[in-house]
Amino acid sequence: MPTLQIRSKGSITLPASLRKKYGLEEGEVLTVIDLGEGTILLKPMISQVNKLSSQIARRLKEENVSLDDLLQALDEERKIYCKEHYEKK
Repeated sequence: MPTLQIRSKGSITLPASLRKKYGLEEGEVLTVIDLGEGTILLKPMISQVNKLSSQIARRLKEENVSLDDLLQALDEERKIYCKEHYEKK
């Protein structure tokens, strides 16, 4: 069973095997949950941006939409928006 040591300033190092298993990289934030009776749970915080971008990427793949298709549609929508909001009438 992996163990952790608390350093002088309170920092800990997760074993490389666990970081690799859970895809944790430097700078990631973990939520600390005190379960009581000496049990502490560390749970990776999933960034909403990362979560949403993964969902969008999965949906685009399901719908067979390429990045080029998406960028072209974005450019077209931007032109429409600018025309509606910034062109003199």
